[in-house]
Amino acid sequence: MLQLDVKTLYFVLGLLATTTGMVLVALSLTGRFDRWLQYWGISNLATGGGILLLTFRDLIPNFYSIVMANMLAILGYFLLMTTTHHLQQRQISWKPHALFLGLLGVLLMLLQDSNHYYTERTILTAIACGFYAINIAKITRNIAQEEDISAAYLVSGIFTFVALSFGLRILAGLTDQLGGDTIFAPGGMNMWMILLAATIAPLWNMSMLLMIMERINRNWIGRALRDPLTAALNRAGLNAAVENNALRRRSDTHATTSLLLVDIDHFKQVNDKLGHAYGDQLLRSFADMVHTQLRGSDLFARQGGDEFVIILPGSGEKQGYEVAERLQKAFAHAATKLKNTDIMPTLSIGIAVTQSDTLPHSLQKLIEQADAALYQSKHSGRNRVTSVQPA
Repeated sequence: MLQLDVKTLYFVLGLLATTTGMVLVALSLTGRFDRWLQYWGISNLATGGGILLLTFRDLIPNFYSIVMANMLAILGYFLLMTTTHHLQQRQISWKPHALFLGLLGVLLMLLQDSNHYYTERTILTAIACGFYAINIAKITRNIAQEEDISAAYLVSGIFTFVALSFGLRILAGLTDQLGGDTIFAPGGMNMWMILLAATIAPLWNMSMLLMIMERINRNWIGRALRDPLTAALNRAGLNAAVENNALRRRSDTHATTSLLLVDIDHFKQVNDKLGHAYGDQLLRSFADMVHTQLRGSDLFARQGGDEFVIILPGSGEKQGYEVAERLQKAFAHAATKLKNTDIMPTLSIGIAVTQSDTLPHSLQKLIEQADAALYQSKHSGRNRVTSVQPA
Protein backbone atom coordinates (compact mmCIF):
# COMPACT_ATOMS: atom_id res chain seq x y z
CA MET A 1 0.00 0.00 0.00
CA LEU A 2 2.84 2.40 0.87
CA GLN A 3 4.51 1.67 -2.46
CA LEU A 4 1.26 2.42 -4.26
CA ASP A 5 1.04 5.74 -2.39
CA VAL A 6 4.50 6.77 -3.62
CA LYS A 7 3.60 5.87 -7.19
CA THR A 8 0.32 7.73 -6.85
CA LEU A 9 2.16 10.86 -5.69
CA TYR A 10 4.48 10.62 -8.68
CA PHE A 11 1.55 10.10 -11.04
CA VAL A 12 -0.38 13.10 -9.69
CA LEU A 13 2.74 15.29 -9.85
CA GLY A 14 3.43 14.22 -13.44
CA LEU A 15 -0.18 14.77 -14.44
CA LEU A 16 -0.17 18.25 -12.90
CA ALA A 17 3.02 19.27 -14.71
CA THR A 18 1.78 17.84 -18.02
CA THR A 19 -1.55 19.64 -17.75
CA THR A 20 0.21 22.92 -16.94
CA GLY A 21 2.47 22.41 -19.92
CA MET A 22 -0.47 21.77 -22.26
CA VAL A 23 -2.14 25.01 -21.17
CA LEU A 24 1.06 27.03 -21.63
CA VAL A 25 1.78 25.54 -25.06
CA ALA A 26 -1.80 26.21 -26.14
CA LEU A 27 -1.40 29.85 -25.09
CA SER A 28 1.89 30.11 -26.98
CA LEU A 29 0.16 28.96 -30.17
CA THR A 30 -2.05 32.08 -30.13
CA GLY A 31 0.99 34.08 -31.30
CA ARG A 32 0.45 36.76 -28.66
CA PHE A 33 3.51 35.88 -26.63
CA ASP A 34 7.24 35.62 -27.22
CA ARG A 35 9.06 32.30 -27.54
CA TRP A 36 9.74 32.07 -23.80
CA LEU A 37 6.15 30.89 -23.21
CA GLN A 38 6.63 28.01 -25.63
CA TYR A 39 9.82 26.93 -23.87
CA TRP A 40 8.11 27.22 -20.49
CA GLY A 41 5.19 25.06 -21.65
CA ILE A 42 7.42 22.40 -23.22
CA SER A 43 9.57 22.31 -20.07
CA ASN A 44 6.47 21.38 -18.06
CA LEU A 45 5.44 18.80 -20.66
CA ALA A 46 8.91 17.24 -20.60
CA THR A 47 9.13 17.14 -16.81
CA GLY A 48 5.58 15.84 -16.45
CA GLY A 49 6.08 13.24 -19.18
CA GLY A 50 9.28 12.02 -17.55
CA ILE A 51 7.58 11.64 -14.17
CA LEU A 52 4.65 9.77 -15.71
CA LEU A 53 7.02 7.35 -17.44
CA LEU A 54 8.67 6.66 -14.08
CA THR A 55 5.38 5.38 -12.71
CA PHE A 56 5.34 2.64 -15.35
CA ARG A 57 8.60 1.14 -14.10
CA ASP A 58 8.63 -2.66 -14.55
CA LEU A 59 5.59 -2.39 -16.85
CA ILE A 60 7.39 -0.96 -19.87
CA PRO A 61 10.99 -1.42 -21.11
CA ASN A 62 13.72 0.17 -19.00
CA PHE A 63 14.70 2.42 -21.89
CA TYR A 64 11.39 4.30 -21.52
CA SER A 65 10.87 4.12 -17.76
CA ILE A 66 14.51 4.90 -16.88
CA VAL A 67 16.47 6.48 -19.73
CA MET A 68 13.64 8.47 -21.35
CA ALA A 69 12.03 9.30 -18.01
CA ASN A 70 15.20 10.75 -16.50
CA MET A 71 16.22 12.53 -19.71
CA LEU A 72 12.80 14.18 -20.03
CA ALA A 73 12.98 15.39 -16.43
CA ILE A 74 16.47 16.85 -17.03
CA LEU A 75 15.33 18.35 -20.33
CA GLY A 76 12.48 20.05 -18.48
CA TYR A 77 14.94 21.87 -16.22
CA PHE A 78 17.10 22.79 -19.21
CA LEU A 79 14.12 24.27 -21.08
CA LEU A 80 13.07 26.19 -17.99
CA MET A 81 16.56 27.67 -17.85
CA THR A 82 16.16 28.51 -21.56
CA THR A 83 12.91 30.28 -20.69
CA THR A 84 14.68 32.53 -18.19
CA HIS A 85 17.41 33.27 -20.78
CA HIS A 86 14.76 34.47 -23.21
CA LEU A 87 13.05 36.53 -20.51
CA GLN A 88 16.37 38.28 -19.90
CA GLN A 89 16.88 38.58 -23.68
CA ARG A 90 20.12 36.64 -23.50
CA GLN A 91 21.39 34.25 -26.13
CA ILE A 92 21.97 30.68 -25.04
CA SER A 93 24.81 28.56 -26.40
CA TRP A 94 23.08 25.38 -27.53
CA LYS A 95 26.10 23.29 -28.51
CA PRO A 96 27.63 22.68 -25.03
CA HIS A 97 24.20 21.86 -23.59
CA ALA A 98 23.49 19.46 -26.46
CA LEU A 99 26.80 17.72 -25.79
CA PHE A 100 26.09 17.63 -22.04
CA LEU A 101 22.59 16.20 -22.53
CA GLY A 102 23.91 13.71 -25.07
CA LEU A 103 26.54 12.49 -22.61
CA LEU A 104 23.90 12.11 -19.91
CA GLY A 105 21.76 10.06 -22.29
CA VAL A 106 24.66 7.69 -23.04
CA LEU A 107 25.46 7.26 -19.33
CA LEU A 108 21.83 6.55 -18.46
CA MET A 109 21.64 3.96 -21.22
CA LEU A 110 24.66 2.22 -19.70
CA LEU A 111 22.97 2.36 -16.27
CA GLN A 112 19.43 1.42 -17.29
CA ASP A 113 19.28 -1.96 -15.55
CA SER A 114 16.37 -1.52 -13.11
CA ASN A 115 17.87 -4.03 -10.69
CA HIS A 116 21.17 -2.17 -10.41
CA TYR A 117 22.69 1.33 -10.55
CA TYR A 118 19.80 3.08 -8.79
CA THR A 119 22.19 5.16 -6.68
CA GLU A 120 24.35 6.07 -9.69
CA ARG A 121 21.30 7.16 -11.72
CA THR A 122 19.99 9.19 -8.81
CA ILE A 123 23.29 11.05 -8.35
CA LEU A 124 23.65 11.66 -12.09
CA THR A 125 20.13 13.05 -12.49
CA ALA A 126 20.43 15.18 -9.36
CA ILE A 127 23.70 16.70 -10.61
CA ALA A 128 22.12 17.66 -13.95
CA CYS A 129 18.88 19.02 -12.51
CA GLY A 130 20.73 20.81 -9.71
CA PHE A 131 23.06 22.45 -12.24
CA TYR A 132 20.16 23.85 -14.22
CA ALA A 133 18.32 24.88 -11.04
CA ILE A 134 21.37 26.90 -9.95
CA ASN A 135 21.44 28.64 -13.33
CA ILE A 136 17.72 29.43 -13.14
CA ALA A 137 18.22 30.91 -9.67
CA LYS A 138 21.15 33.01 -10.90
CA ILE A 139 19.38 34.34 -14.00
CA THR A 140 16.17 35.23 -12.15
CA ARG A 141 18.21 36.98 -9.46
CA ASN A 142 19.82 39.05 -12.21
CA ILE A 143 16.35 39.88 -13.58
CA ALA A 144 15.25 40.92 -10.10
CA GLN A 145 18.26 43.20 -9.63
CA GLU A 146 18.39 44.69 -13.13
CA GLU A 147 14.65 45.27 -13.56
CA ASP A 148 13.64 45.62 -9.89
CA ILE A 149 11.04 42.83 -10.16
CA SER A 150 10.10 41.57 -6.69
CA ALA A 151 8.58 38.28 -7.86
CA ALA A 152 11.88 37.37 -9.55
CA TYR A 153 13.49 37.26 -6.10
CA LEU A 154 10.84 34.70 -5.11
CA VAL A 155 11.60 32.56 -8.19
CA SER A 156 15.34 32.81 -7.49
CA GLY A 157 14.80 31.79 -3.86
CA ILE A 158 12.67 28.80 -4.82
CA PHE A 159 15.22 27.47 -7.30
CA THR A 160 18.05 28.09 -4.86
CA PHE A 161 16.13 25.86 -2.46
CA VAL A 162 15.54 23.30 -5.25
CA ALA A 163 19.28 23.27 -6.05
CA LEU A 164 20.09 22.71 -2.37
CA SER A 165 17.58 19.85 -2.29
CA PHE A 166 19.31 18.18 -5.21
CA GLY A 167 22.59 18.73 -3.39
CA LEU A 168 21.22 16.86 -0.40
CA ARG A 169 20.04 14.08 -2.70
CA ILE A 170 23.55 13.79 -4.15
CA LEU A 171 24.99 13.66 -0.64
CA ALA A 172 22.46 11.01 0.38
CA GLY A 173 23.41 8.93 -2.63
CA LEU A 174 27.11 9.20 -1.91
CA THR A 175 26.55 8.18 1.72
CA ASP A 176 24.05 5.42 0.92
CA GLN A 177 21.21 7.23 2.68
CA LEU A 178 18.60 7.28 -0.10
CA GLY A 179 16.29 5.04 1.90
CA GLY A 180 15.99 2.08 -0.47
CA ASP A 181 17.17 0.58 -3.73
CA THR A 182 14.35 1.95 -5.90
CA ILE A 183 12.71 5.31 -6.42
CA PHE A 184 9.43 3.93 -5.08
CA ALA A 185 10.88 2.68 -1.80
CA PRO A 186 8.71 3.91 1.10
CA GLY A 187 10.14 6.37 3.61
CA GLY A 188 13.62 7.81 3.65
CA MET A 189 14.90 10.35 1.17
CA ASN A 190 12.58 9.15 -1.60
CA MET A 191 9.39 10.00 0.22
CA TRP A 192 10.68 13.40 1.36
CA MET A 193 11.86 14.33 -2.13
CA ILE A 194 8.55 13.50 -3.79
CA LEU A 195 6.59 15.38 -1.13
CA LEU A 196 8.92 18.33 -1.60
CA ALA A 197 8.53 18.17 -5.38
CA ALA A 198 4.74 17.97 -5.07
CA THR A 199 4.83 21.20 -3.07
CA ILE A 200 7.53 23.09 -4.96
CA ALA A 201 6.48 22.36 -8.58
CA PRO A 202 3.15 24.25 -8.45
CA LEU A 203 4.81 26.96 -6.37
CA TRP A 204 7.56 27.67 -8.90
CA ASN A 205 5.05 27.80 -11.76
CA MET A 206 2.94 30.30 -9.83
CA SER A 207 5.98 32.37 -8.91
CA MET A 208 7.15 32.33 -12.55
CA LEU A 209 3.69 33.55 -13.57
CA LEU A 210 3.86 36.35 -10.98
CA MET A 211 7.31 37.35 -12.22
CA ILE A 212 6.16 37.48 -15.84
CA MET A 213 2.97 39.40 -14.98
CA GLU A 214 4.99 41.97 -13.00
CA ARG A 215 7.45 42.27 -15.87
CA ILE A 216 4.68 42.77 -18.46
CA ASN A 217 3.02 45.34 -16.23
CA ARG A 218 6.30 47.25 -15.89
CA ASN A 219 6.84 47.11 -19.63
CA TRP A 220 3.44 48.63 -20.28
CA ILE A 221 4.11 51.36 -17.74
CA GLY A 222 7.54 51.85 -19.29
CA ARG A 223 5.99 52.35 -22.73
CA ALA A 224 3.80 55.12 -21.33
CA LEU A 225 6.92 56.85 -20.00
CA ARG A 226 8.97 56.61 -23.20
CA ASP A 227 9.04 58.35 -26.53
CA PRO A 228 7.89 55.79 -29.15
CA LEU A 229 10.26 57.03 -31.87
CA THR A 230 13.57 57.10 -29.99
CA ALA A 231 12.80 54.91 -26.91
CA ALA A 232 14.15 57.76 -24.78
CA LEU A 233 12.20 58.78 -21.69
CA ASN A 234 9.50 61.36 -22.24
CA ARG A 235 8.98 64.27 -19.82
CA ALA A 236 6.80 62.23 -17.46
CA GLY A 237 9.33 59.39 -17.60
CA LEU A 238 12.20 61.75 -16.78
CA ASN A 239 10.36 63.18 -13.78
CA ALA A 240 9.51 59.68 -12.55
CA ALA A 241 13.10 58.50 -12.99
CA VAL A 242 14.52 61.50 -11.12
CA GLU A 243 12.13 60.79 -8.26
CA ASN A 244 13.17 57.14 -8.23
CA ASN A 245 14.94 56.10 -5.05
CA ALA A 246 17.57 54.10 -6.93
CA LEU A 247 18.70 57.21 -8.83
CA ARG A 248 18.85 59.23 -5.62
CA ARG A 249 20.95 56.56 -3.94
CA ARG A 250 23.45 56.64 -6.79
CA SER A 251 23.58 60.44 -6.66
CA ASP A 252 23.80 60.77 -2.89
CA THR A 253 27.32 59.34 -2.85
CA HIS A 254 28.59 62.20 -5.06
CA ALA A 255 28.35 65.95 -4.47
CA THR A 256 27.12 67.07 -7.89
CA THR A 257 25.06 65.95 -10.87
CA SER A 258 25.31 67.45 -14.34
CA LEU A 259 22.54 67.90 -16.90
CA LEU A 260 23.13 68.19 -20.64
CA LEU A 261 20.54 69.79 -22.91
CA VAL A 262 21.30 68.63 -26.47
CA ASP A 263 19.90 70.08 -29.69
CA ILE A 264 20.50 68.77 -33.22
CA ASP A 265 21.70 71.65 -35.38
CA HIS A 266 20.05 72.27 -38.78
CA PHE A 267 17.34 69.72 -38.02
CA LYS A 268 14.64 71.89 -39.65
CA GLN A 269 16.65 71.97 -42.86
CA VAL A 270 16.95 68.20 -42.72
CA ASN A 271 13.17 67.84 -42.51
CA ASP A 272 12.50 70.48 -45.18
CA LYS A 273 15.03 69.25 -47.75
CA LEU A 274 15.25 65.52 -47.07
CA GLY A 275 11.80 64.80 -45.66
CA HIS A 276 10.38 63.87 -42.28
CA ALA A 277 11.16 60.17 -42.79
CA TYR A 278 14.85 61.02 -42.96
CA GLY A 279 14.44 63.33 -39.97
CA ASP A 280 12.95 60.46 -37.96
CA GLN A 281 15.80 58.22 -39.06
CA LEU A 282 18.28 60.85 -37.89
CA LEU A 283 16.57 61.07 -34.48
CA ARG A 284 16.64 57.28 -34.07
CA SER A 285 20.29 57.17 -35.09
CA PHE A 286 21.09 59.88 -32.56
CA ALA A 287 19.21 58.05 -29.79
CA ASP A 288 20.93 54.74 -30.59
CA MET A 289 24.30 56.47 -30.47
CA VAL A 290 23.53 58.10 -27.12
CA HIS A 291 22.52 54.79 -25.57
CA THR A 292 25.93 53.33 -26.44
CA GLN A 293 27.78 56.26 -24.86
CA LEU A 294 26.03 56.51 -21.49
CA ARG A 295 26.35 54.53 -18.25
CA GLY A 296 23.56 52.43 -16.89
CA SER A 297 22.89 55.03 -14.18
CA ASP A 298 22.56 57.95 -16.64
CA LEU A 299 19.17 59.21 -17.82
CA PHE A 300 18.27 60.08 -21.40
CA ALA A 301 15.00 61.82 -22.31
CA ARG A 302 13.42 63.57 -25.27
CA GLN A 303 12.45 67.07 -24.26
CA GLY A 304 10.60 67.74 -27.51
CA GLY A 305 11.33 67.86 -31.23
CA ASP A 306 15.09 67.57 -31.69
CA GLU A 307 15.95 68.53 -28.11
CA PHE A 308 17.09 65.96 -25.56
CA VAL A 309 18.01 65.89 -21.87
CA ILE A 310 20.84 63.80 -20.45
CA ILE A 311 21.37 63.53 -16.69
CA LEU A 312 24.72 62.27 -15.39
CA PRO A 313 24.37 61.39 -11.68
CA GLY A 314 27.53 61.93 -9.65
CA SER A 315 29.21 64.02 -12.40
CA GLY A 316 30.53 67.58 -12.35
CA GLU A 317 31.18 70.15 -15.05
CA LYS A 318 34.37 68.45 -16.26
CA GLN A 319 32.71 65.06 -16.69
CA GLY A 320 29.77 66.78 -18.39
CA TYR A 321 32.12 68.39 -20.92
CA GLU A 322 33.84 65.07 -21.59
CA VAL A 323 30.53 63.31 -22.27
CA ALA A 324 29.28 66.20 -24.44
CA GLU A 325 32.40 66.22 -26.61
CA ARG A 326 32.27 62.43 -26.92
CA LEU A 327 28.65 62.65 -28.08
CA GLN A 328 29.53 65.30 -30.68
CA LYS A 329 32.27 63.12 -32.17
CA ALA A 330 30.14 59.97 -32.16
CA PHE A 331 27.18 61.79 -33.73
CA ALA A 332 29.33 63.31 -36.46
CA HIS A 333 30.52 59.81 -37.34
CA ALA A 334 26.98 58.35 -37.26
CA ALA A 335 25.45 61.18 -39.31
CA THR A 336 27.85 60.65 -42.22
CA LYS A 337 26.57 57.09 -42.65
CA LEU A 338 22.92 58.03 -43.11
CA LYS A 339 22.86 59.82 -46.46
CA ASN A 340 25.11 61.82 -48.78
CA THR A 341 24.01 65.44 -48.41
CA ASP A 342 25.43 68.93 -48.12
CA ILE A 343 23.60 69.30 -44.79
CA MET A 344 25.81 68.13 -41.95
CA PRO A 345 23.80 68.05 -38.70
CA THR A 346 25.84 68.66 -35.55
CA LEU A 347 25.10 68.96 -31.83
CA SER A 348 24.83 72.10 -29.72
CA ILE A 349 24.94 71.33 -26.01
CA GLY A 350 24.29 73.28 -22.84
CA ILE A 351 25.47 72.05 -19.44
CA ALA A 352 24.18 72.88 -15.98
CA VAL A 353 25.36 71.44 -12.66
CA THR A 354 23.54 71.09 -9.36
CA GLN A 355 23.97 69.46 -5.96
CA SER A 356 22.91 65.83 -6.20
CA ASP A 357 20.68 65.93 -3.15
CA THR A 358 18.61 68.80 -4.59
CA LEU A 359 18.06 67.28 -8.05
CA PRO A 360 14.45 66.06 -7.53
CA HIS A 361 13.43 69.57 -6.43
CA SER A 362 15.55 71.62 -8.84
CA LEU A 363 15.11 69.67 -12.10
CA GLN A 364 13.07 72.33 -13.89
CA LYS A 365 15.41 75.11 -12.82
CA LEU A 366 18.38 73.02 -13.95
CA ILE A 367 16.80 72.50 -17.38
CA GLU A 368 16.25 76.26 -17.66
CA GLN A 369 19.92 76.90 -16.82
CA ALA A 370 21.04 74.32 -19.39
CA ASP A 371 18.66 75.91 -21.92
CA ALA A 372 20.38 79.29 -21.40
CA ALA A 373 23.74 77.60 -21.97
CA LEU A 374 22.37 75.86 -25.06
CA TYR A 375 21.23 79.23 -26.43
CA GLN A 376 24.78 80.51 -26.03
CA SER A 377 26.09 77.49 -27.97
CA LYS A 378 23.62 78.19 -30.77
CA HIS A 379 24.34 81.94 -30.77
CA SER A 380 28.10 81.30 -30.93
CA GLY A 381 27.90 79.35 -34.16
CA ARG A 382 26.46 75.92 -33.21
CA ASN A 383 28.33 72.63 -32.73
CA ARG A 384 29.58 73.93 -29.37
CA VAL A 385 29.41 73.03 -25.68
CA THR A 386 28.63 75.75 -23.12
CA SER A 387 28.19 75.37 -19.37
CA VAL A 388 26.46 77.42 -16.70
CA GLN A 389 27.88 77.27 -13.21
CA PRO A 390 25.45 76.47 -10.38
CA ALA A 391 24.06 79.52 -8.61
